Amino acid sequence: FKCKRLQFGVSIAPGLFQGIMERLLLDIPGVVPYFDDVIIAASSKEQLWTKLRAVLSRFQEAGLKLKRNKCHIGVPEVEFLGFLINASGISPTPSKLKAIKEAP
Repeated sequence: FKCKRLQFGVSIAPGLFQGIMERLLLDIPGVVPYFDDVIIAASSKEQLWTKLRAVLSRFQEAGLKLKRNKCHIGVPEVEFLGFLINASGISPTPSKLKAIKEAP
């Protein structure tokens, strides 16, 4: 018997998965894995597609699969860990700012 997926409830699962993602994508500049999220930063569309092909190739070689409806490719701005990230930089999301402003 051999598992094809890591079972739920295994306490070290997140750390194992993060380690796998980091090793897979370590040498691709501008690619940041964070558990099951991967941010790919590029200064041009050509650079983005080159990096995206490299990431997808690594995933395919490792036997990892993506869900199309969870992928956001070529977007100018992304919300990630409570921050908005875009070409202008990184800023807190409006909901985070609202919570701070309305704090007692």
